[in-house]
Amino acid sequence: MHKQREQVLKKVGKGAKLQMVMAVIFLFSLVACEGLPFDLNIPWLIPESGTPTITPTPETVDPTTDPSAEVESTPAPPPESLTIWIPPEFDPDGDSQAANLLKAQLQAFSDNNDGITINLRVKDASGPGGLLDALTATSAAAPAVLPDLIALQRKDLEAAALKSLVYPLDNLTSITDDTDWYPYARDMALIQGSVFGIPFAGDALALIYQTSEVDSPPSTWEGLFEALQVVAFPADDSQAYFTLALYQAAGGAVQDNQRRPILDVEPLTEVFKLYQSGVASGDFSNLLLEYQTEGQVWQAYQEGLADCAVVSVSRFLQESPADTSMIPLLPVSDITLSMGSGWVWALATPQAERQVLTIKLAEHLVDSAFLSEWNYEIKTMPPRPSALEGWENQSLRSLLSQISVMTVLRPSNDIITSLGPILRDAVIQILQEQVDPAQAAQVAQESLQKP
Repeated sequence: MHKQREQVLKKVGKGAKLQMVMAVIFLFSLVACEGLPFDLNIPWLIPESGTPTITPTPETVDPTTDPSAEVESTPAPPPESLTIWIPPEFDPDGDSQAANLLKAQLQAFSDNNDGITINLRVKDASGPGGLLDALTATSAAAPAVLPDLIALQRKDLEAAALKSLVYPLDNLTSITDDTDWYPYARDMALIQGSVFGIPFAGDALALIYQTSEVDSPPSTWEGLFEALQVVAFPADDSQAYFTLALYQAAGGAVQDNQRRPILDVEPLTEVFKLYQSGVASGDFSNLLLEYQTEGQVWQAYQEGLADCAVVSVSRFLQESPADTSMIPLLPVSDITLSMGSGWVWALATPQAERQVLTIKLAEHLVDSAFLSEWNYEIKTMPPRPSALEGWENQSLRSLLSQISVMTVLRPSNDIITSLGPILRDAVIQILQEQVDPAQAAQVAQESLQKP
């Protein structure tokens, strides 16, 4: 009886275990197919103490493929050399005192900057193969050999900036914010409100005359016409610099608020009346119609065909003719004004790692003490008052200071292109006595307004 019961219990026990195993297998099949809505806790399937568990290894991310990863950049080494493009008149390899001064200034910069090499390339100031022409061609064909620093005339700086051949300096230097610049020189640095250059040489229009012909320099145009016989200026100049200078002295504006060229009839009439007076007195002869350039005017003065001439200050300083003195342009409407321009250093390298040192070099080359000596030797107007103060010739220093203060920057290239030919044609008609000054001024304004 007891044996039968034990056998029955054993059968029941085996059956119960079998059912439980079958239930577990069923449950695992559900997990594999759909998952369970509750946690399954099976004591004999839990790993024993000491049994190693596998921890997933975190995935490593390649920083070059992860845009959010920060990669520390290695700063570029400073350049071992800088290249400068200059015109022949500023070549430091010449045998003049000006060349020696510039060479010494460049050497001083090299010595103070780990012996950096400064390469110089000499190119014509203008024309085919000149500085602007070469910069344009090199930028398109071989940008790797662009200069770092380039000397440009203001009119060429404007063209280069509008073609994106040179780079703004606003975030690289504040030197032009210094008060130690003549107003026209500070304006030379600006193109449409941004700094694109650092001035190093200036120039302006002035009058030269034969001192043997007059006892004292005239102070008015009427006095000039009474004292002298022939006054020369390039009447056939298509850019009409002299007429534009007189027109602005008379209060005329050359552009409106939209930077479009304009002409005001009243001040232009006053200038044309001055020309008419010169014709009537015989001081403005028919020879003026043959002069298109300053060079032709200078030659006429040297040959005795004129007693007075409108030329640039630099021309007078470089030639220093005997029996000749220089005075500022005479006033119009009680305003004494001249028109000027000059040379600037411009940044031509697009490489940021080179720009900082290049601007440091440019600043070194406009140091006031250096410019004082160098401008004197190359015979140009110093763009900084402190540089002019170093000149020993007191009378010349006083004269250049007066001219520098009264000088305004020449209008932009597009203004010159628009106004110059119109003014030239009107002046020729006045000199030939073909038209009344008021009528000529009205026609000039109307010509500008034509599409």
